[in-house]
Amino acid sequence: MQTVATIIVNATITKPEALDAIAAALGCAVQDAGTARPFVPLPHGGRVVVDIPKFGEAPPLAIDVSDPRGATESRLAAQALLDRLTASTGWHIHHLHG
Repeated sequence: MQTVATIIVNATITKPEALDAIAAALGCAVQDAGTARPFVPLPHGGRVVVDIPKFGEAPPLAIDVSDPRGATESRLAAQALLDRLTASTGWHIHHLHG
């Protein structure tokens, strides 16, 4: 079971837009785009998935970063992604859980 660290973002964007921004920040491509479970791959078998608010709910959206090696690696990957997203998007990033 992979351990997950979650980045909380206050942005009103679609799931595909969020995944595209994440992929661009990491210099890779979205995998399984157009399916129910798209993700952005990370080295070592990790992945980034996006959970958006349900209909009628306000942001924030959650960006879940997982790494099969454990909690420390998930948190480090999430922090690195947070830093890249802060530099490359106008998103207001609340915090990191996990």
